[in-house]
Amino acid sequence: MTSYFPAPSSSAFFAATPVFRRAEFAKACGRRPGDRAVTELLKYHLRVGNVRRIARGVFASVPKGTRPGVGTVDRFLAASRLRIGAVVAYRSALELHGYTITPTEEVQLIARGEPGVIETADFACRFISAPGNHSPNEGVTTIDRQHLPVNVTTFERTLVDLFDRYDLAGGAEDLFQCLDLVVEREAPLDFDALIGFAKRRRNAAAAGSLGYWLDRERHRLAVTDAALEDFRFLAPRHPRYALGAMPGHGLAATGWGVILPRDIIERYFDD
Repeated sequence: MTSYFPAPSSSAFFAATPVFRRAEFAKACGRRPGDRAVTELLKYHLRVGNVRRIARGVFASVPKGTRPGVGTVDRFLAASRLRIGAVVAYRSALELHGYTITPTEEVQLIARGEPGVIETADFACRFISAPGNHSPNEGVTTIDRQHLPVNVTTFERTLVDLFDRYDLAGGAEDLFQCLDLVVEREAPLDFDALIGFAKRRRNAAAAGSLGYWLDRERHRLAVTDAALEDFRFLAPRHPRYALGAMPGHGLAATGWGVILPRDIIERYFDD
């Protein structure tokens, strides 16, 4: 009967790799991912408490002196490893960029495969299909999480994505509360990139809504006249309801071709 012992490099691997896939562990051990030896090694480390399972094929290292059930895993790092090529997006991307008020346990990812939600012991993960007219790596950057790279949509793409799918921000009011932080910190924006993503999204109501916000905050965010004109060109030619506004319960965003929820328009009346 063959015995399987922990590879000599396991401790160093766990210390350097707080979250990992089975294939990564196999490579570190000099094995193929499907080898039975890899299964036995992982069973051993699970049994003695060196690692814990996050989801099928994904594991988290347990720091020395810590019990497996104690502490939390970096949910962005762990979620990004659940599917190959996954990209943190929408509200989760806004949080990674530092512009959300209240963290959420759900991590939103653009990924290949079926959309849907899975639950782990540490977080929920929502898989979302990529929007049309975008290549897989367009508008994607990396952010360091525990010395490992996590793919995330760029700040400009994130803004366009959220105006297109404001529901994934928790609704229009939650989106604008996050945008208040953007204004408060006078975040730098690449307007060419912002306009480019809005053009490819082909959502006139979303472009008009984003243009309205940029117009309102043009002084704090140093929005150029040329950028505003580009967004006006993308906005609806005739008034359209946007950001969840309902007939009889919205107000026109003058000059932007959209009717927005009353609360969104009225929040600027005291400026």
